[in-house]
Amino acid sequence: MYDQSATADSRGLHFFGVMTASISHELKNALAIINENAGLLGDLALLAEKGRPLEPERLKVQAERIRQQVRRADDIIRRLNRFAHSAHEGPTGTDIYEVLEFTLALAARLAAMKSVSLTVQGGPPLQLEVRLFQLGNLLWLYLQQVLAVVPDGPSGVVFAASDAGEAVMVSLRCDKVPATTIVAAVEQEGQPLLMTLGATVHLETDTLLLRIPKRSQVMR
Repeated sequence: MYDQSATADSRGLHFFGVMTASISHELKNALAIINENAGLLGDLALLAEKGRPLEPERLKVQAERIRQQVRRADDIIRRLNRFAHSAHEGPTGTDIYEVLEFTLALAARLAAMKSVSLTVQGGPPLQLEVRLFQLGNLLWLYLQQVLAVVPDGPSGVVFAASDAGEAVMVSLRCDKVPATTIVAAVEQEGQPLLMTLGATVHLETDTLLLRIPKRSQVMR
């Protein structure tokens, strides 16, 4: 339900909570796998103590599995660190594709739970001055609306960007959820963010378009 008292800050607090909860679940999963494989190494050590020969290949497999999860956990922590810093950073020059890729990486687990794949349609670098956190929040709001109504079964969301003169146009399309069914919710729920970013929402067939000024209008 639309909360008329919502502000960009309250939207941001909700966004931060949802994403950090999801990231912590990812990290917990990686740690659980590390713990499981460490237990298997312990079992092998106990068997060796009882006289059973160690199998080097089994040791190598378990060690590699642990290394993979350590690398995964490191990536998760780096993502969390960048996300946390973005919450208090002011407008900075960035490539829109970096913003899209980063936001989709944050949302990937939540989308996968609904069998929704997220894709960024690449293009030449396209610079704009924006607060990464607030634009990411607006993009997540769109995804949140899609995930709330997407039918069962695999589906996909494609993000793309194009140069619109003094603005960047970001297109968002889901193959199973027509933009016409969620555009009103995106405009209402995202109103505080749209106003803060100076962005506007447009509809083109089954595609939602976000027009974002290249020069930030965010209050510093």
